[in-house]
Amino acid sequence: MPLSTRTESSHSTGKTSQPTADSHISFTPSSYSTVYPYSNLLEKPQFRVLIVGAGIGGLMLGYCLERAGIDYVVLERMQQLQVPKTTIQLTSNTLYALEQMGLLDEVMAIAKPISGITLRKHNMSVVGNIDCTFAKERYGYYSYIVHRTEFCQVLISKMRYDRVLWGRYVLDVVSGDAGVQVRCANGYVEQASVLVGADGAHSAVRQNLYRTLKDKGLLPKADAEALKFTQNALIGLTNPLNPSQYPGVSNEFGECNVVIGKDSPYTLWISPVSGDKVNWSVTGPMLSNNADNENFMVSQFGQEEAERTCLLIKDLKIPFGGTLADLIKNTSRECITKILVEEKFVSFSGQGAEQAIMDAICLANLFHKLECPYTHTDIRHAFETYQAERLPATKAAVQSSGQVANMINSQGWSADLKRRLVFNLPTWVQAASVDKTQVRPMLDFLPPVENRGTRSVRSLKLEDDYASHSSRSLSLKSF
Repeated sequence: MPLSTRTESSHSTGKTSQPTADSHISFTPSSYSTVYPYSNLLEKPQFRVLIVGAGIGGLMLGYCLERAGIDYVVLERMQQLQVPKTTIQLTSNTLYALEQMGLLDEVMAIAKPISGITLRKHNMSVVGNIDCTFAKERYGYYSYIVHRTEFCQVLISKMRYDRVLWGRYVLDVVSGDAGVQVRCANGYVEQASVLVGADGAHSAVRQNLYRTLKDKGLLPKADAEALKFTQNALIGLTNPLNPSQYPGVSNEFGECNVVIGKDSPYTLWISPVSGDKVNWSVTGPMLSNNADNENFMVSQFGQEEAERTCLLIKDLKIPFGGTLADLIKNTSRECITKILVEEKFVSFSGQGAEQAIMDAICLANLFHKLECPYTHTDIRHAFETYQAERLPATKAAVQSSGQVANMINSQGWSADLKRRLVFNLPTWVQAASVDKTQVRPMLDFLPPVENRGTRSVRSLKLEDDYASHSSRSLSLKSF
């Protein structure tokens, strides 16, 4: 198997070079293949990872592989990073690893610590508050809110310039004993030892995988079912605001406010972020639901639909005084987006991104443990170990997030009582609950970071028997 094979149509805009004798993969008559040699700095020159999707998970996995000396490439269908619209949340679960990777200072420069979450009724009266400041003493870090796009920019700035390839929309995936190959819409072809799909809920990688499994009668019934989208989310990130008009936006700590509607399942989330900006979001039931090919539809609406939705919710009251229309007026149109909520996490919390970071750390550790000749058996075992390692934690996070969403969005006196109880619990009870979610995944091949805080964070461990295996390439059958 060639170390790296890239094929690009002669009609595409990408850079091409002369073919070599080792090139042999072709999907179109006008395409040719070029073998790109690995850097001499790489420690594992025969193992290559192809990542589809330049989101949080894909970029984090790419950077982890960069630090591990493993060759990789990231394919992204967009032409460039989107303008900042949404945020992610980072806690001690991932901040230790970011410190270990040398990313912490740059991330802190674009992050804002969270002081707490205040729940309000539609008239702005306070139901209760969850304090978040205890996290620093207990776990070593505060919880932070970070612009998603700016976090991605930090990761890209640390990667080699040619590792993220933009405008690569994956159409087909072909796998075999020699590895895996993908063909993009512009005729571009990429080959690697393994393929990792990090392209979201409407995944082109998953669509191709499902098609292959379905043809072989191996697709589980649950996976064949359409994704159930029951929520819309309208999200915006304001321009810098005047602190005299919007108290608290320039404070060192940001307070997240959640406003529940009166006799309505719609919920408003507002949180100050770095740069004197405010991230706002309105979530609620879908206005329509088309299940046809729903698993692979595009989940983001156009700008016109986002603007129409703004007209429907502009009169909602906000904690600063005034209405949401004031924030919409201070938000550039390109910084407003309407999406289907496909994640099982509370959309505004950014918890899905933190889970993706922990996924990337786990996979990078497993790939680093692979030894030449990288046989199919060992790579399959690596993915099975990854599933066994991450699935229980992910399920627990999904379940917890779903319970929070249901508590916040439910209507009626019993829901009001539950919210009042939860948002007025003593701090020690809140802390005991958070303790159960704490993990400390770190990269095995980098020097560890000292654990801080009064409550130690347990470290995720790989299977003890894993090191006894070795492998080379992966077929889609291994997923």
